[in-house]
Amino acid sequence: MSREDQGHGEELRTAFLRHLPQRLRTLLRRARRQCRDGWDINALILLQREFATLADAAGRYGLLEIGTPLAALEAALAPYAGAGQLPDAAANAVLEPQLDALREQIEDAELIAAAAPAQVAGRRLQLRSAATAAPADGYARMDVPPPGYWRTLGLEDAPAAAEDRAEPAVVAADGPASASIAAAQPAAAAAQTAGPRVALLAAGDAHAAALRERLQARGCVVQSLPDAEAAIEALAEQLPMLLVVASSQHATLEALAGELRELRGHAQRFSVLALLEHDELAARLRALRAGADHCVSTAGGLTQALALVDELLKGDAEEPYRVLIIEDDESQALFAESVLRKAGMLARMVTEPLAALDELERFKPDLILMDLNMPGADGLELTALIRERDAFVTTPIVFLSGDPDDERQFAALDAGGDDFIAKPVRPKHLIAAVANRVRRARLAAKRRGAARPAPQASGLVERTELLDRLQERLATGASARLHGGLLLLEVNDARALRERIGMTAYDALIAQVGSWVAGQVEAHELVARFGDAGLLLLAPERDEEPLAAFAQTLAARIGHERFGGHALALSLAGGACGLACGLTDAGALLAAAERALEGGRREGGVGRYAQLAGNRTLGQQLRSGLDGDGLYLVYQPLAPVSAGPAEAQYQALLRLRDEKGQIVPAAMLVPEAIRSGLIGELDRWVLGRCLATLAARERMGQPVRLFASQALATASDNTRAEWLRQSVRDARLPPGRLVLEFRCEEARDQQRTLIDLALALHDIGVGLALSGVGREAIMSGLLEQLPLDYVKLAPELARDDGVADLVARAHAAGRRVIAPRVEDAGSAVALCAAGVDYLQGNFVQQPGQSLDYDFSAGQL
Repeated sequence: MSREDQGHGEELRTAFLRHLPQRLRTLLRRARRQCRDGWDINALILLQREFATLADAAGRYGLLEIGTPLAALEAALAPYAGAGQLPDAAANAVLEPQLDALREQIEDAELIAAAAPAQVAGRRLQLRSAATAAPADGYARMDVPPPGYWRTLGLEDAPAAAEDRAEPAVVAADGPASASIAAAQPAAAAAQTAGPRVALLAAGDAHAAALRERLQARGCVVQSLPDAEAAIEALAEQLPMLLVVASSQHATLEALAGELRELRGHAQRFSVLALLEHDELAARLRALRAGADHCVSTAGGLTQALALVDELLKGDAEEPYRVLIIEDDESQALFAESVLRKAGMLARMVTEPLAALDELERFKPDLILMDLNMPGADGLELTALIRERDAFVTTPIVFLSGDPDDERQFAALDAGGDDFIAKPVRPKHLIAAVANRVRRARLAAKRRGAARPAPQASGLVERTELLDRLQERLATGASARLHGGLLLLEVNDARALRERIGMTAYDALIAQVGSWVAGQVEAHELVARFGDAGLLLLAPERDEEPLAAFAQTLAARIGHERFGGHALALSLAGGACGLACGLTDAGALLAAAERALEGGRREGGVGRYAQLAGNRTLGQQLRSGLDGDGLYLVYQPLAPVSAGPAEAQYQALLRLRDEKGQIVPAAMLVPEAIRSGLIGELDRWVLGRCLATLAARERMGQPVRLFASQALATASDNTRAEWLRQSVRDARLPPGRLVLEFRCEEARDQQRTLIDLALALHDIGVGLALSGVGREAIMSGLLEQLPLDYVKLAPELARDDGVADLVARAHAAGRRVIAPRVEDAGSAVALCAAGVDYLQGNFVQQPGQSLDYDFSAGQL
């Protein structure tokens, strides 16, 4: 065989492998449907022929393990096809194990396809270069097989290779599904400029015609699907970006649930939008369980549905994920590259570790997939070099290694890595891990990419800007090696001062103090207002000790200054915390600075977090607290904004009094509980105390509602759910007295878990709240998808110009809105004007152990 013929054969084998997994899934699905619903003679003959064709092709290309079950199925069907008879129940019982054997080969087919030699692409280029010269016989050589050639291999006519064509689009089709699918690939070649592809499963729905017209007016290519089989065929061929299911077809959607899960398990990228005739919780849950990604009501018209379609199509059309693979083993690198490319990502591999540093600048990856043990520079060293570059400080780094040493894995994460995947890895796991990381990283980049607010004329920045910079700083590597610190300053006797001069003059006074402090710091340091009387300073170069010394200098200088129209003399207390203290979260560091400030207040000066830390670790003290020493709850009221009688309701907040008598807040306790493996016990302790308090208040005739924060992983545990159900029954609490609160970040990644948990909670009268809900979560439709009772806004939305629209959207979804951490009058006024239902924070009342807030007035 000539070298050219050999290269051509390699291309044919690669093309066959690329299409084989999907072809096997289609045949398997058709055969199972015939066994289940009854055989048709035409379908029987077609299946028997296709099994024979694929078995022959698999044998020709050396795929004996895949060819064997295909040949067995062809042999089992051949007698029936030859005699024109239909298989009976006994024959189906024989076919089922053979179909199961074929199913087991599909994943092997995917692995083989992913690992096909990458040299084929290079050989194709070589052959094309050779073809530029005129052949000796005067005939042009064909790089693309003639029409109908692929059918000899048991395949549909295939489009050009991905690197030789523009991405295809699909023409609109309203006829039977079989016709639309058969025409899809030739239509794609002729319609490269068509718009986003939408499949509409809406037969018999009143809104179908109007929805189709509105989508086409937006430039969408709409394919109408008559039934479930047509929908599966369309999605299997990756035709639509979005499947819209009308309310009249929800029974069809439920029938498709298993097929949708199977398609998504094979990296098919599509979204499913369910239209609801009425906005009912039960209907939403049924649709989401059946496989819908989003639900929207059409009761008020199609406007909201079309807006959501626009968002979904815009998100689907964004630039493919870019992944840089750093792996010294070329076969492993080729495998990962092929798997990720098959999932629609742009993947590039580098086999020389140090060469990756130059490739970073050229490729600009969204994520780095790196081996841990490599010659020249291992993953730990290379990560440190990458994190030194400002442009890649926050780029996710995922280690892919077969190293079983837990300490080695921890060292990799401590060096600046974000995740660790153990080899060998299944393609589905690799795709999911990479896609989820990149999706979150892009969302965070959009937040950072939004125009950073310039310092105000006073020299202050927004608090959210300072905390974002702090989190970026923490992401650069191991906290023990970080320089810099956080300083929290507070004007002493602030409450008495405010009562003396009035709110307006007081606010102007604190602003003047902030401007004065901003004038004392270095150019690269940031100062922001914090709470009613505080200022927060981020110093990237000053560690805790020099930062505390600087605070003492400020405290001495301010005594010689006069502020406000009353020429007042002021004094400061401070608390300093170094970034090298071991805490890795901005919230935990802020809590540490607050704890240091408490020490400074007590001593009449500046407190240092390092000096307040006891001899025992925080984890050890937390263990003692769970055993009955030091843990307790404090309560902060959720004050209603609207007038009228209001129920008493509080947020339960966890506290620990350490061995030196200092108060440790939940922001430090929860991360430590997770690290120490104590989060399950801690959550149960909190729930137990809340239930005891609720039961006691019921017996006193003074009922309250309590909000308790929980980790989703522990709350969804079956044992915990049963314990909670029995405890609520024993306490004989009316519905709605207890509300469990989960973090938005957890809910976004575990929506199905939260939905199932919500049903169990509502059955026993326990409410559900979501905290930390930001703009992206609201605009993405997350609130409509989850069965929530309350939404707690992210604190940064207090300064968001569009917060009123976000609150209105939450109300439209039937959720009550809480604004937490309200620290000053300006934020309170803005949030009240935006229409929130409740305010929580020190502006309303400091947390305390008594439940004595006056709710009788109703309005804040």
